[in-house]
Amino acid sequence: MLMSACSGTKDVQYIKDFPSGVVIDAQGNQGLIIEPEDLLGIVVTTKDPELGTIFNLQPGTVTADLQGSGINSTQQNKTELGYRVDSDGNITFPMLGQLHVAGLTRRQVETMIKQRLIKEGYLKDFSVQVSFKNAKISILGDVGSPGNYEFKDDKYTVLQAIADAGDLQMTAEREIMVIREKNGKRQLYKIDMASKSLFDSPAYYLQQNDIIYVLPNDKKAGERDINSNPLRNMSTWMSLVTFATSMVTLVIALTK
Repeated sequence: MLMSACSGTKDVQYIKDFPSGVVIDAQGNQGLIIEPEDLLGIVVTTKDPELGTIFNLQPGTVTADLQGSGINSTQQNKTELGYRVDSDGNITFPMLGQLHVAGLTRRQVETMIKQRLIKEGYLKDFSVQVSFKNAKISILGDVGSPGNYEFKDDKYTVLQAIADAGDLQMTAEREIMVIREKNGKRQLYKIDMASKSLFDSPAYYLQQNDIIYVLPNDKKAGERDINSNPLRNMSTWMSLVTFATSMVTLVIALTK
């Protein structure tokens, strides 16, 4: 029983091969890359609040370029506030018109907008802040709280996502899967949560719309299979009754 308990504890540990004091170089990550259908929050802050309102959306609005026509459309929407990236990777920004942002990080978009506003003489002393408004991932399987989770951090990791979902269950496999779709293609990454190799995985830093799937271990899967099959459940009880009857018969025979 003691050996079984020790073994069970080791089975659910994270990063078992990472001794204390060992230093591993952090994986480089430039941040989330903007993609079509992303919703960006862009705020221009100036010393003159009235001047800044020209560039900032009012609560409950979203702007989009009408199929490349160059016409800036502002639509009322209670749940969205930002700039929707169209299928061509563009947004329509006040005074500057159409900007191609797909393939850039939010920091790069901040720099681009700031340089354009200065170059075209609209503003001098100001700041630009770009954020993701709809970045989310999905977590399925053997975790505390499966579901969709939004995030705003450029360096949102698989460990943070699992923590947000209530951690892996004790009965979960420590090798998880991350499904990622890019440019119409799906890629599957397997991550061993018990090994420090997880830090080297391309899926350690999550991206928009990633799907994390956590499998139950063989023991839990077997229990579910038995519990969901009345015939197998009955067979188990019949086996126990037969075993108990055999033991009683043996005891009676030995005491005679």
